[in-house]
Amino acid sequence: MPELKQNFTVNHPRAMVWARFQDLPNVVQCIPGAALTEQSSPTKAKGRMTVKLGPVKADFGGEVDIEADEASYTGKIIGAGIDKSHASRAKGNVVYTLTEANGGAATNVDVAVDYTLSGSLAQFARGGIVEAVAEQICREFARNLEGQLNAASPVADAQEAVVAVDGTDGPAAVPPPVRQPAPPNELNMVKIMMAVIRSKFRKLAAAVTGR
Repeated sequence: MPELKQNFTVNHPRAMVWARFQDLPNVVQCIPGAALTEQSSPTKAKGRMTVKLGPVKADFGGEVDIEADEASYTGKIIGAGIDKSHASRAKGNVVYTLTEANGGAATNVDVAVDYTLSGSLAQFARGGIVEAVAEQICREFARNLEGQLNAASPVADAQEAVVAVDGTDGPAAVPPPVRQPAPPNELNMVKIMMAVIRSKFRKLAAAVTGR
């Protein structure tokens, strides 16, 4: 099976990032196009992945098995899905590893994906398209994850005493947690590919100008 490798850094301690990775409903919200439909146990779940490429819209429904080893901060997700409208199947194994960075203040996330795509949609897995799209999805996932963790972090100012409305000293009112906007409920491949093309043009321009 083809293999993809991606990595990114999250500006939060590894223990906090690990705990969030075990919170499947919130993690799924970070993945563009993904939706959790059922979680029967910590190790089994069902979900959907909706992909739009111009007029073509694929809706993969399937199941995943989840493994997690806190001792090594490594997890594995094994999934398979079917898009009945296009008679296509997808299978994938995702392995992620968390390592400390910046003296423990940040976390490096390494992701390796083995996948297969069969059926009429397999044509979109050619010519490096999957690699480019995976890179963009990884960026969006990292950005959404960072936003979730930022919202979950305690606010130091909220712990200080403030003057109450009646003029007496009272405990600080703790603001409600900031709700992050949910990612789109479908993965727009055209939008992602345009972002990839813009990124490649910027890199090419930088190489030509020496910047």
